[in-house]
Amino acid sequence: MLSETIELGRWQDTVRRFLPRELKSVFAGGSQREILKQAGAMILVFDDCVMDLASGRQSRALGGPGFSAETLAQTVSDLLSPDADDNSVVLLLPPGEFAATSVVMPGMGRDSLVSALQLQAPTLLPCSTERLAVVANPHGTDDSHPDVALWIPERRLDELYQAFEQQGLFLSGVLPRCLALGGGAAEREILDEDDLHLTRVLLRDGVVIQWLHVNKKDLEQEIFARQWRQALATTDPERRLTVSRHNSEEVFREAIAQKSASGEYFFFPAGALQARRQVEKGKRVMVGLGVVAVLLLLGCLPFLFQTFETFRLQARLSDQRELSRAAREDRQVVQNFEQQWGVITNFPRQDLVQTLFTLQSVLSPEQLTSFELSEGVIQIEGESAEPQAILQRLESHPMFTEVAFARATNNARYYIDLRLSTVNFEGYMVRYFPGN
Repeated sequence: MLSETIELGRWQDTVRRFLPRELKSVFAGGSQREILKQAGAMILVFDDCVMDLASGRQSRALGGPGFSAETLAQTVSDLLSPDADDNSVVLLLPPGEFAATSVVMPGMGRDSLVSALQLQAPTLLPCSTERLAVVANPHGTDDSHPDVALWIPERRLDELYQAFEQQGLFLSGVLPRCLALGGGAAEREILDEDDLHLTRVLLRDGVVIQWLHVNKKDLEQEIFARQWRQALATTDPERRLTVSRHNSEEVFREAIAQKSASGEYFFFPAGALQARRQVEKGKRVMVGLGVVAVLLLLGCLPFLFQTFETFRLQARLSDQRELSRAAREDRQVVQNFEQQWGVITNFPRQDLVQTLFTLQSVLSPEQLTSFELSEGVIQIEGESAEPQAILQRLESHPMFTEVAFARATNNARYYIDLRLSTVNFEGYMVRYFPGN
């Protein structure tokens, strides 16, 4: 399982290795500046003193080391202004609250390293019987120093979170106080001294490369005191930042103002992580709803455009109707006149003279003995040696239609019925006398 974890983070490490130092923290998922911006109040705990670094207010109500989470939460609640808009708190706890181990796992990214450390916790800290939270920030394969992992019991984090929650405060994260001074310089040595402990931290580009912690009572033994002096002698005292009870307020306030905390070493309580997941889930839901709304809007755009176009055309039609109202009224007058007088003016005109002249030209030199014209139907009677030729000549003339023998010829006498193509009595009757 450990090898799978290593392979999972190998590609991230390869990319991160080629990034400049200024971008590595961003690639790792959240820079220290962004972490500090999210903190409403930063609380420093030093011996029995609790200090709000933003306002400078202090309280000595802890009653010494070994303070409980409830006592600390109550003290912080009394320090903070009740009118504060943001109730989130970041705690800078004494280094004695944490344990440090050195591990050699080259070529691993931060997430992969943390996962591997959690799997190896029983081996690295065999004296601990409870679950531990761990943070680590690997410095890369180009550094010979081992990676340093920091540990704190999850029970302690949960107790602090619940105690602050009871006071109406939100515990965003916990950070060893000496690491709040760890940014801003390529290399830095910090010596943290309180009433009970001494802690020496070496940092390079914000990454812990050495963590030495000792109880002052142990220094009463010469062997431990000599080892401690030898460790301090390896670095330049003039470049060492010493923090004690006497100068802690000035040093930490200046560091926080410069936003120089090593944000990669924050511990986040499980309750805070759950709250953040809920916020992120709410944001995702809102984003999803926004996407759905946008898709619905895009889907409705054709219909909205069609509705808008319909309203526009209707308005235009109304304008055109108003402009053409006078013309429509005049047309209505004409239509009424035609309806009243059309039965007379549209009566089919049978041009009898023209019809007779046309028949004469078609039948010449033959002569008619009988001629009748009624409602466009002509009945003619005459004598001819070639009646069929007369019928064909009448059929080919455009003025006549429906030409046919009315009855059989007898002794060269013919009877022919035909209709004028220039009049339509049937259409006239249908239009003006539909009942007949």
